[in-house]
Amino acid sequence: MTFTPERARAQFGALSQHYQDKPVIFFDGPGGSQVSRGVLDNMTGYLGSYNANLGGHYFSSKVTEQVMHNARESVRALLNAPAPDNIVFGMNMTSLTFHLSRIISRDWQPGDEIIVTALDHYANVSSWQQAAEDKQAIVHHIPLRPEDCSLDTERLCAQITDKTRLIAVTHASNVTGSVVDIRAITAAARRVGAQVYVDAVHYAPHNLIDVQALGCDFLVCSAYKFFGPHIGMAYIAPQWLQRLRPYKVEPATDSGPGRFETGTQSFEGLAGVTAAIDYLAQWASRTHRSGSAWRRVSPPTTGMKKICAAIFCSACGSWTASGFTAIPTRTARAARRPLP
Repeated sequence: MTFTPERARAQFGALSQHYQDKPVIFFDGPGGSQVSRGVLDNMTGYLGSYNANLGGHYFSSKVTEQVMHNARESVRALLNAPAPDNIVFGMNMTSLTFHLSRIISRDWQPGDEIIVTALDHYANVSSWQQAAEDKQAIVHHIPLRPEDCSLDTERLCAQITDKTRLIAVTHASNVTGSVVDIRAITAAARRVGAQVYVDAVHYAPHNLIDVQALGCDFLVCSAYKFFGPHIGMAYIAPQWLQRLRPYKVEPATDSGPGRFETGTQSFEGLAGVTAAIDYLAQWASRTHRSGSAWRRVSPPTTGMKKICAAIFCSACGSWTASGFTAIPTRTARAARRPLP
């Protein structure tokens, strides 16, 4: 389908809202996004007609199984993961990261080291700090460059040693807009066998993600940032799917991504995840799904900005104040390096 602002706006009921007789304008980009009608239809359609748990031999349970498979495949395509089984779902990125941090840190020893950054959301800092405290591991904090609010990547890479077990780093900051060179970090980590855990919550609405090209071990994002429901999702690299020992109830599966997913999942939410990614993919060839959607509106560096600016200044809209070093308030900081 050819993209036009009118076609995009027509799919978002929130844009018809008024407050004190004036149209509502959405400027809460770092906080989240609105959902398309397709997302709502998928979620209510599932709840209204097929609501069931996994493991049954009846029709609605089989539908639920397909809903979960569709969601994994959609996220796999979005992130260019090797297989759907590399995708794990959770309540949200924060809960998922706390959960995975306990699994990943299970074999840490006193004196092991991890690296976190001042650019990251606390979800990707506190979870690892607390895991390190439990294991008596050492935490190194990498600061920002004060002149442009970007991450000091060179300092981070220099901090990596043979004692480093994990680097937790954002792909893009929802505060400054700074983009991090993940490939440089994964290359440095690979030399000593350290793992890299990437928070791509803010990057995912803006640009293509290729986890295989990035070389990361783990990557997390949230559908809520790209027009979907409150669902967190994680990519786990193939080499860790069976090597990690998750905390789970004894009868739960011990193979595939399900071993990381505790309890009953939000199947209606997963139906919404698929619809959110389909919303992005509709602007391009279905063969290439979301990947070509980013490329369809040319040039790639402005494609998603055009789509999202046409809808509302929400999850994908961003702004930059060139020349600013740092504005004192947390929500008003700006950087010289905007999202591409």
